[in-house]
Amino acid sequence: MRRPFLLCALVALAVMLTGGGLLAVRTSAQSATPAGGTTTLVLVEHNDAMTDVLQEESEGPAAGDLRVWGPNALYDESNTTDTGATSQGSCIALNAEFECLLNETILFADGSTLELQGIQLAGAQPSTRTIVGGSGQYLGATGTVSVAPTEDLLLWTKVIEITL
Repeated sequence: MRRPFLLCALVALAVMLTGGGLLAVRTSAQSATPAGGTTTLVLVEHNDAMTDVLQEESEGPAAGDLRVWGPNALYDESNTTDTGATSQGSCIALNAEFECLLNETILFADGSTLELQGIQLAGAQPSTRTIVGGSGQYLGATGTVSVAPTEDLLLWTKVIEITL
């Protein structure tokens, strides 16, 4: 009577060991796959085109108002050379200070893009955005973008950490 139980136990043990072996092989293969590298770009946006669209007549911004911009030129880190890249996007105000939910596209001169989302804090406060994808040379990109505007909001320094 114990033989069927013993046979079932041995078959179950064999399946577990075989499954474990396959898992180990799969894990080893994944570990051997080189991870994508991280690239850092520093770009300075010249905020030449920005429009606020207010929902109702008021003395200032309110939740639900819309800010759109672009295309705004992106210069190199020294802010001397136009890279040919542009920034354009929109931001929906969350409050009267115009902290907003942001969607932004950076379009590079070769046609590649980076898609960004995040919360833009009010005024000249620095903020961080998430890279949610890209195209062209940035296809499958992830990462973050740290943004620091000047007090007058005319220049926005963007430190872009891209992982491919």
